[in-house]
Amino acid sequence: MKRYAQTLQVRSYELDAQGHVNYAVYLNYCEYSRVTTMDQLGIPFQQFFNRGVYIVIAEARIKYILPAFLGDELEITLEGIKEGRTSIVFRQEIYNKKNGRKIFEAEMVAVFINEKGRPIPLDPKFRDAFFE
Repeated sequence: MKRYAQTLQVRSYELDAQGHVNYAVYLNYCEYSRVTTMDQLGIPFQQFFNRGVYIVIAEARIKYILPAFLGDELEITLEGIKEGRTSIVFRQEIYNKKNGRKIFEAEMVAVFINEKGRPIPLDPKFRDAFFE
């Protein structure tokens, strides 16, 4: 398994009334990590979309561990942990780079579907990027 990481800084508009990152924003961070990693690996999300292939998140199991605040620098990791014929399970974790503490973890099930919404086999290049 290969592990990839992206870094970003918490922005003011991502905060809730208590001054920490809103719970829903963590899913945006995970999406940013997946799409950016795909771009860097030469398998951009748009390439699949243009072919009528969609990679959809069908399930998410998430755990919030610690809050993040304005200006925190975060590292979002991504690794494939299980593959199926039409799906892949990703582990994603978010760390506060200042202190190295894990603040969030998730397992995401991504499924490849066609334009009719039917599952289709994993793209071989996509699969190799995470399991080669």
